[in-house]
Amino acid sequence: MHDKKTVLYIGNFAFPFGNASGKRVYANGKILRELGYEVLFVGTGKAVSDLELLKNTQDVYDGFNYYNISYPKSNLDWIKYKKTFNDIELFLKNKEIINDLCLIIYYGSPRLSIFNMMLINFSHANKIKILSDCVDWLTPKTNNVIFNIIKWIDNTYQKAYANKKTDGIIAISNYLSNYYKKSGLKTIIIPPLSPVKFKCSESSYNFQHKKIITYAGQPFRIGKKVTDLKTLKDRIDKTIILLHAAKVKGCVFIFNIYGFTKDEYLYTIPSQGKYIDELGDSICFHGLAPNEEVMESIVNSDFTILIRDVKRDTMAGFPTKVSESISCGTPVITTRTSDLEDYISEGENGFFIDFDEEKSLEELKNILSIDQKKVLEIKKNCIESQMFYYKNYENKLKDFLSLLNYQ
Repeated sequence: MHDKKTVLYIGNFAFPFGNASGKRVYANGKILRELGYEVLFVGTGKAVSDLELLKNTQDVYDGFNYYNISYPKSNLDWIKYKKTFNDIELFLKNKEIINDLCLIIYYGSPRLSIFNMMLINFSHANKIKILSDCVDWLTPKTNNVIFNIIKWIDNTYQKAYANKKTDGIIAISNYLSNYYKKSGLKTIIIPPLSPVKFKCSESSYNFQHKKIITYAGQPFRIGKKVTDLKTLKDRIDKTIILLHAAKVKGCVFIFNIYGFTKDEYLYTIPSQGKYIDELGDSICFHGLAPNEEVMESIVNSDFTILIRDVKRDTMAGFPTKVSESISCGTPVITTRTSDLEDYISEGENGFFIDFDEEKSLEELKNILSIDQKKVLEIKKNCIESQMFYYKNYENKLKDFLSLLNYQ
């Protein structure tokens, strides 16, 4: 193994469980640690002051040292990329870090993407390898045209220019891997992984007559009205319409929603009021909840559900909701986007539904009519597959790093 063995994982994530990004880098960090590296995380924190020295934000979780840059609180904060980079450079030039640093991995960017290019130049100047952990290619679609243009330029700069200056790409999907391969970059595909191994427990399983379905996420910005529903990555509106139709057809279920309240949802999408009212006790909004509570709800559910349209946003990314659900033993009802067909086996660990409303309704009715013993069998399949458990990707990442001469 290379004498140097410290990896810096930096970017726009809340380590370890603050968001899907934090969970991803945590699991990837555990693989790197298994391979013999020490991993330092530098993410973003909303409670951190812009004036606070990075070294003073140090905390520890699961043996990992992690630090936080202040999360941008205004548009002006996003353009402070030079100050943020200077803070990072000062932190890295500590002899205890720079002398042992062999690899930097950036996830997104904590400021405008020029920050990434400065980090790349720093890496090359100090003969440190650098990778991009690339997980999406989003299209900004807000009501602010100027914001959309700036965001598009920044996003394109990072994805189409800066990332191509790195030594390789950790891609979350085939879509992104194939894009960077065309430019001659070495790539590895790593979906969102689980940092822990779950066990199947019949004692906590729902044997009620009603099927329990769960959705957890924030598909829109709280307090902002959505004027074009097609801009939603997670089509929670279509999900509610579909479940409403299923109830009308006699299906019995409880649909749990975590991430926003009923009032927040109806403010954002007021046209959904009729469906919410008629679903009545069949739908339950829990608002924002601790990660542990959400995970417990998913474990105790019969299914999770995720409906997405086919577009670049959904094909380039990979839903953490799917890998997380399967990892903790709950099959997913979803549409065919991203690489999901490579991971979901119909009736074994999940179910696909059609984009057509009539077809999807018939498929959902069939899924909800599956008897509880069969559901429990499917839940056991999910747990036993361990397909998203981080340790199963050790050799794959080890081989990739060997190609890049890290080991």
